[in-house]
Amino acid sequence: MEKEGIKVFDMFSGYGGAEFALDKAEIKHECVGFSEIKKHAIKCFEINHPGIKNYGDCTKININTLPNFDLLTGGFPCQPFSEAGKHKGELDIRGTLFADIIRIAEAKNPKYMLLENVKGLTFKNHKKTFDKILSEIGRVGYKVYWKVMNSKDYGTPQSRERVIFVCFRKDIDKGFEFPKEEPLKIYLKDLIEKDVPEKYNFTEKRFNGYMKDRFPSGDDEHIVSVAIRNKNRSKHQQLGLPYGTFPKQYHLVFNKDIGVSYAVKSASHEFMIATMKLENIRGLTPKECFRLMGFFNDEINLDGLSESQKYDLAGNGWDINLVSKILEKMFHN
Repeated sequence: MEKEGIKVFDMFSGYGGAEFALDKAEIKHECVGFSEIKKHAIKCFEINHPGIKNYGDCTKININTLPNFDLLTGGFPCQPFSEAGKHKGELDIRGTLFADIIRIAEAKNPKYMLLENVKGLTFKNHKKTFDKILSEIGRVGYKVYWKVMNSKDYGTPQSRERVIFVCFRKDIDKGFEFPKEEPLKIYLKDLIEKDVPEKYNFTEKRFNGYMKDRFPSGDDEHIVSVAIRNKNRSKHQQLGLPYGTFPKQYHLVFNKDIGVSYAVKSASHEFMIATMKLENIRGLTPKECFRLMGFFNDEINLDGLSESQKYDLAGNGWDINLVSKILEKMFHN
């Protein structure tokens, strides 16, 4: 790594996960600009990383206005590739935003890129899209190393699977190994808030007839992650029928990986926590969601944001703990 630090351009920046991760990895850096269009994401980024220019809509960025930089980062929009999406892949207009990563990388020729997307991008029905992404990265001069990584295997008690692309410009590539998996040292119970307001409780009134699955018995040493699921959703998908063909029959399911949260999502009502006896069911607070995104010590300032905006940012952000370990392997080895 250069002694003066690396210059970073952050695309689809959200709250600035790349900057937080670089700080966590103790990598000297300067963010020369970011690209974001969501107003509340911009607000959060600027509160936490003041004085950095937002270049806005990536499709409208004039290459000639960008300063030079060493590292391009981006969690490009995942909706077209997600398991919950319509599986349109590159046919979905949002899927084409990857082309702007390539456009900027080809013009600015940074030494490194760190990109992220949902695990669904690696599924067989997206093979053409995935292969296209790899070939385009290679075409503009990079050796790409990719891996599906789960946050829970790298120190964060959240089952969040993402495909990570580590890219080195071919003239400087010396090979790369992803960080090794490690046992968890902190669990859900270590990250939850005390004295949470009543509004987060999942009362019987809110339960509204959802069916309870069988839950594990045991003491309350750990907190379990609970989610609402549509029992018939897989039938829609497997038969290729329009969503809603089958009656929506909901039930609660628990994460059998005790002490680990389901993936944090922007739709906060889909996931909850409870004691192992399935008592005191409640929703995660925004602060807890961000702790599950690697902000173990509440390092992020969320002032001025509504609860829905906080959930949106957490659900669409980077696990800064995991990303910091990837960056350490990129720049400290």
